[in-house]
Amino acid sequence: MAEPQILDAVRWFLALFFPGVALFYVLRLTARRSALGHSAVSHGAVGSRPWLLAKTFVFFRTAITLAMLARAFWPSLDGYLLACAWLMTPVVVVTGVAVMVGAFTVVVVLNLTMGDAWRSGLATAGGPPPLITTGAFAWTRNPMFLAVQVAQLGFFLAFPSGFTLLCLAVGVVVLHLQVRLEEDHLLSVHGEAYRDYAARTPRWFTLRHLLVRTKILPASA
Repeated sequence: MAEPQILDAVRWFLALFFPGVALFYVLRLTARRSALGHSAVSHGAVGSRPWLLAKTFVFFRTAITLAMLARAFWPSLDGYLLACAWLMTPVVVVTGVAVMVGAFTVVVVLNLTMGDAWRSGLATAGGPPPLITTGAFAWTRNPMFLAVQVAQLGFFLAFPSGFTLLCLAVGVVVLHLQVRLEEDHLLSVHGEAYRDYAARTPRWFTLRHLLVRTKILPASA
């Protein structure tokens, strides 16, 4: 396939991918509401820090979806989105798509395997969620957010531009701030159990933890 055709195929893929992501979350939230009898989403009081972080994330997610749909029909929009022509090569954009899809697949799997423990925000209706410390959560305390950040990096590579770089930067900042809020919430709910879990499991991911988990390095090292 010629270079223009590859770039055009990726352009249309991105236009379809983000509405698909939105549909997944709509279906997921609807299913959780049906199963729980209440919403699994809580963004706090209007104007609060959790609310502002959630609305910032929603704003950029909406902007991304609309921008990707628009550029599929109007390729000239790339100029207004500050596309980096020197990075817009088949190797870079296809790599970006692969990273983005792979990371989002991890997000989907984590969503589905968390069961009743899955929440969005600091939801407390129906009681606090259980503390999950096994599986992916034994490697990092935030596997979902880690995968989302990798997906955001993949998106930047799939469409290298000033717009996607801004989305990546804002997304990383928002997720890191959200993690701090959720850690405080989990500590207040689970107390010493969460403190012990946090002591043995990194917030994100470290080489040392990988080596200890795989028994290459002793835990006391």
